[in-house]
Amino acid sequence: MRHVAYSRAIAATLICFAALTACSGESERPTLAEASRQLVSDGDAVVAGIEAGLTELTRERADRDRDSTCLNDEEQRFYIAKGNFANPSAESATNLVGLLKGQLIGKGYSTQVVDNLDLWEDDVSVAVVVNPETRVTFVLLARMNSTPNVMIVGKTECYPVNA
Repeated sequence: MRHVAYSRAIAATLICFAALTACSGESERPTLAEASRQLVSDGDAVVAGIEAGLTELTRERADRDRDSTCLNDEEQRFYIAKGNFANPSAESATNLVGLLKGQLIGKGYSTQVVDNLDLWEDDVSVAVVVNPETRVTFVLLARMNSTPNVMIVGKTECYPVNA
């Protein structure tokens, strides 16, 4: 008797585990329009926090496709903001990139690092963050010696045209 009850308990546990595992799979990919809205919203929020300290700020917001690495029948959207430090002698490239990265991590992004030594050299700082749900990627760059000093580049994944 105990063996039958034990077997049923194990079977019930396995069924529950299988159901939970099936439900916790990778989320469905958002549409290009949804990903583009998130891209612009997050990009604008990050830039809003630093725009008072920048001059010559320009923004290009995800409204058209650019030359990209997508296939011919695919498209993606970009968010590009560039500017120069208003007071370069009071700025730190590493601190600014850390601040921007922290803002995006607070919005659900995670850090993607190729090689930390390549990303923090001299007066240049770079971070790459990806939102695992919307699959939007941001590259954050700050540098002291070249202009523009600050570049924020966001992009969606490649989507089939007219999808």
